[in-house]
Amino acid sequence: MMDIPLSKTIHFIGIGGCGMSAIARILIQKGYSVSGSDLKENAAILRLKDMGAKIYLKHDEKNVRKADVVVVSTAIKQDNSEFLKATSERLPIYHRSQILSMIMDEFSTRIAVAGTHGKTTTTAMMARTLDVLNLSPTYVIGGEMVDFKCNSSLGTSQYFVAEADESDGSFLNLNPNVAIVTNIEAEHMDHYGTEPVLRDAFLKFMSRVIDDSGVLVVNQDDPQLFAAVSGFPQSQVVSYGITTQAMVRASDIKYTPAGAQYQLSYKGVVLGPVQLRVFGAHNVSNSLAIFAYGLHSGFSFKTLVQGLFKFSGTKRRFQHIGSQYGVDVYDDYGHHPTEIETTLKGIKDSFNRRLVCIFQPHRYSRTRDLIDVFPHCFSSADELVITDIYSANESNPDQLTSQAILDKMTPSERAKATFFPHKSDIALHLLKHIQDGDMIITMGAGDIHTVGTELLQQLRLKDANS
Repeated sequence: MMDIPLSKTIHFIGIGGCGMSAIARILIQKGYSVSGSDLKENAAILRLKDMGAKIYLKHDEKNVRKADVVVVSTAIKQDNSEFLKATSERLPIYHRSQILSMIMDEFSTRIAVAGTHGKTTTTAMMARTLDVLNLSPTYVIGGEMVDFKCNSSLGTSQYFVAEADESDGSFLNLNPNVAIVTNIEAEHMDHYGTEPVLRDAFLKFMSRVIDDSGVLVVNQDDPQLFAAVSGFPQSQVVSYGITTQAMVRASDIKYTPAGAQYQLSYKGVVLGPVQLRVFGAHNVSNSLAIFAYGLHSGFSFKTLVQGLFKFSGTKRRFQHIGSQYGVDVYDDYGHHPTEIETTLKGIKDSFNRRLVCIFQPHRYSRTRDLIDVFPHCFSSADELVITDIYSANESNPDQLTSQAILDKMTPSERAKATFFPHKSDIALHLLKHIQDGDMIITMGAGDIHTVGTELLQQLRLKDANS
């Protein structure tokens, strides 16, 4: 960042996205003048406005007239009017991952969290734990932390924690000396094409940490991942797991309405009990990654337990939206079959209540690639409502709809599933079918969360009129 003086104005095209807004916030805290454009206002943009950012709610070449540096994400196409103007004016144009890397390189302890699933929560857990340990980390997360109500902040220590996004391969622009890798599974095939190419990208990411004499924290429960690190110097690898004999391991796991509980072992020695305020086996696994790094780095078991207990979760990860008529409504970002299955099972194990899942598939390409898996990931739900696919601006040459998921279900799976092409019809349907004590969860990376909000509004109106 020494190449970009504080006197420069940095302009973000698409500033409202999670990754872009997080970096913009850090730059403002560092003293930069920041501007940005997007097509609509959201909470992240409002916060940036409050911090002094100049925001334009449309894309126009005039927006970059005062810019010295331009930042883009993979979502920004090269025919964008601002991108074309910046190119013609020969302004420096950086991908957001390049700016993130430039900021990150200023810190001595650079922790990056990667993986197909769990990286947002694990990154947030790490940031929250380091904060409780009074280490004041700088962090950049792909989701909003419930505890801090933001997705990034500039700390005062040499600790930097970042979520490493593999979706477009841009995590290879980062230079961490600590990497946590939660798992590797087929995802983002629109970018990688094949699983071997995806695995090779993760291997390059991990090799960079090893070559920098860094520490690699890996989930031993993922055989594919653990096999990939077998050739690395084992003195630089710290493993964690639930079902394996990992270096850091959870046993005697209990799932309760207060959160998951377990006994933690390190190098075969039981250290003691752990209480989390989040749910499911996936969050037990995420927390083990924090213990693996922390214990390897010399932090005490007691302080790590305290730090993880303070973690309340991240927005859109089993987030409680509200309650009415004895019905609890939650929202979750899960959009991959593994995430969906794990989250629903964690809820059922912890609460043992009737569970209604409202699912919106995300992207035609993902639905097509995983069409044989999606029908079978909802077994923990007592009732399933599926609406049509959220395009995320993808084209649909095959005219694919969510009906394809129901068509591949077994008779017993199909019996509890209902398809509503229009999500606007779901809330009224649920009003006629939900029961006292039900848990409702909306799932998907699109705009399905609006259904939960509408349902609560309808329940309140029903209560007011009764």
